[in-house]
Amino acid sequence: MTQREPLPPCCHALTPGRKCSSNPQFASELRKFGVSAKIDGVQRLASDLSAARAALQLEQTPSVSSKSVFQTADDIPSYTRKLAQYLALIKGFTESAQKAEPNADAERQASVPVTDSSTGESLRQPLVEATADGQLTATDCNGCLNFCRWQDALTGQTVYARSARQEYAHVLLAGGILMMTDARNKVDAILSERLSELDETQLKLAYQLLLHAAGVFEACLEAIDVAPRSIGAEFADLGATVETKTDDTGAAPDDDMMAKWREEQRQAQQETKKKIIPDSKDTMDNNRSAAVSEDLAMLKRVPDLADGRFPQLLAWIALAQAQELVVLRGVTREVVDFTLMAKLSMDISARYKECQKIASRLLSYSTSITAERIRLYCAYKEPYYQAISTYFQGAVCMLKEDARNCVQAVANLKKAASLFEGVVPLEKSYEGKMSADKEEKERVTLLSAIFIRSQQIISRDLDIVTHRNDSVYYEPIPEPEALCNALSLVKPTTLPTVVSSDLWRDGEVANCLKPTPVTASSAAIETQQQQTSRPREGCCSSCIIS
Repeated sequence: MTQREPLPPCCHALTPGRKCSSNPQFASELRKFGVSAKIDGVQRLASDLSAARAALQLEQTPSVSSKSVFQTADDIPSYTRKLAQYLALIKGFTESAQKAEPNADAERQASVPVTDSSTGESLRQPLVEATADGQLTATDCNGCLNFCRWQDALTGQTVYARSARQEYAHVLLAGGILMMTDARNKVDAILSERLSELDETQLKLAYQLLLHAAGVFEACLEAIDVAPRSIGAEFADLGATVETKTDDTGAAPDDDMMAKWREEQRQAQQETKKKIIPDSKDTMDNNRSAAVSEDLAMLKRVPDLADGRFPQLLAWIALAQAQELVVLRGVTREVVDFTLMAKLSMDISARYKECQKIASRLLSYSTSITAERIRLYCAYKEPYYQAISTYFQGAVCMLKEDARNCVQAVANLKKAASLFEGVVPLEKSYEGKMSADKEEKERVTLLSAIFIRSQQIISRDLDIVTHRNDSVYYEPIPEPEALCNALSLVKPTTLPTVVSSDLWRDGEVANCLKPTPVTASSAAIETQQQQTSRPREGCCSSCIIS
């Protein structure tokens, strides 16, 4: 039996939201915390921060029409290095400064020229309270970096990163979203062309972007002291014996398995929170540990970083989308391994099933447009790939030209067609949500065309095998085959370990800033918010800029 055009998967990619930032004024803002004797060091630090931040291109989330940040495969590791360079500078703010001598802070402030009596009085107020022996309460400069503004990806609100640790997490989340968005644009371009003219260079580039994005999201989770988790089947090397691997570990998880897994992860997280977070010297005292915990606790007020659920969800979706591209590449080969395609599709379905649960039940600010779009996206992808997996099982039988496999193909394809009917209203709901967004509306036509093509090919192949059985074999139709085991060929590309930049060990830059504790917000900002507006639902008043 001659196999017709294989079914191209609807690997339409998700828009993860808009996470962008205004240009921070490092020079003017850091000067407020600078030591007068080391003003040149402050300027050097600010200059390097400005250059490193600008290289990340996080000021605007890329649109479909904007120029891609990732033109070649070398651009991905290059961007990763730029990301690590900026993070290394940020990390220096969180490391303990040298102990200050008694009354050193007062002497520095007394050296500030005074032009106004009230100004002089305020300048001489100690920025950090000192203990009786003269040691500073703040042991690092984490609170100096409290002026970076970000657009929250879930709510669209503007929030402050109130510390270097918070800026570290925001940058990682934004970098991962940038990679996912760029991959989305490449996938759209691929799907808009004929599959016979598949641009493998762009396909591989989008695939690598998604794997790197997953790694960046996991680094974001680690930065906020949340253990990254994994779902789906274990990663399998195609060079190994695939059948043995999947029989033991590749089964699609059911609800009981996932409930047990979530409970184990919850207990593991509780144990992690009980441990003291070690610093670079492994000598962190109780005060510093409490300061770190309080600093990270502030992130619970930021919707797209609260409890790490949004970065974790995006990491899972990025891996699922990467595996979708593996299936797309597989069905465009001259010889298609439909058994492998069925197992890969089953794993994708299991991944989206778990993503949908998180998006609908645990995601912060779940009523926002972005959260709702993610939920609807996962809701239709899960049954879609279960139907596609069943179709591929039928396609395996179609290749064997005998009566038994012909009628088994009929049974499998009938089941696939039935499953697909249940996907249609879910996909239409997702299309409706996309149409409500001006930018997303332009992508609806492409999604609809690919989705309908899937349905048409299932119907076409079902007609072929049904007609063959009715005209040649006349065999009764058996029960469809059980769902196959799942197989995964994707895993995150880990972000290299980030260490503090050597610039912080330069004599001119070292201790150029005064150790400063983290504050939720200044009194002036709080007063202005109380007078001019009410906090928006889903975020606290200390984070929102009205």
